[in-house]
Amino acid sequence: MPEGFKELDLPDGQIHIDFNCMRWNGESKLNQWKSPNVVWVEDEFTSPNDKVGDFTKFSGGAIALSEKAYRVLKPIFGTQAEFLPVNKGNEQWYLLNVLNVQNLMDTARSKFKIYEDGHIGPCTHAYINSPGSNNVGIFLVKGYFPNIFISSNVKDEIEKAGLTGSLIRQYINPE
Repeated sequence: MPEGFKELDLPDGQIHIDFNCMRWNGESKLNQWKSPNVVWVEDEFTSPNDKVGDFTKFSGGAIALSEKAYRVLKPIFGTQAEFLPVNKGNEQWYLLNVLNVQNLMDTARSKFKIYEDGHIGPCTHAYINSPGSNNVGIFLVKGYFPNIFISSNVKDEIEKAGLTGSLIRQYINPE
């Protein structure tokens, strides 16, 4: 998300009962989800002039979507993602939980953090093979969480609908 947009968080004094609910790894959360109340973050990094985008960040890094973004993306994503409702006053917002996990990382061509003792750490730049299906609109790559990938068709729909707040970058594989 680019700077200059408001972010959502839980109100002061409220914590979510289960922090595992924010671990986005492709598992459904809808059956156990309890819609929390949320507020706009007000801290030293925000400004009263910050915009409210259709995409914004929720504490912990999850992506929050406005009702408009939900209406555009729900039919496109189908069963590839679920939308977890959160309440912002009289507004309905949704946290995006991507369910479609693809095993597309070519580990031989990816780059990993190497520690001084020689142990291999997490992937720093994955080489990602194409999903191989035109029906894939949004997905996570196994072993490369929490990065979310979308197809160019989804990018085009986001732009056509005039949804704001998202920063979409073309992913380039390492050489």
